[in-house]
Amino acid sequence: MYGTLKVVWSIVAICLVVLILLHSPKSDGLGGFSGQAQLFSSTKSAETALNRITWFLTAAFLGLTVVLSGGWFTTSTLPAPPAAQVSPAPKPAPDAQPIPLSLPAPTP
Repeated sequence: MYGTLKVVWSIVAICLVVLILLHSPKSDGLGGFSGQAQLFSSTKSAETALNRITWFLTAAFLGLTVVLSGGWFTTSTLPAPPAAQVSPAPKPAPDAQPIPLSLPAPTP
């Protein structure tokens, strides 16, 4: 289920990028792509349909992002980590010497 959602999310993302690139800031969008938008009766209806599809895909992308990041569909088969065991600090050896804080001067 998680893998399927990731594939759908990727496809929606790619479609969303393509649709956003089809938009035009000067209202010629699909009309400027091939001279005229032959699929629709006018460029105004083409832009309206393009806007609706873009908004729908944006909502789907954001919804899928929330679902996938929530981790609700992941199944973890890993065992629970064991409880942390605190071991006592090791005792120093009886003949251990303390580390000197200053080093002797180098000899020439």
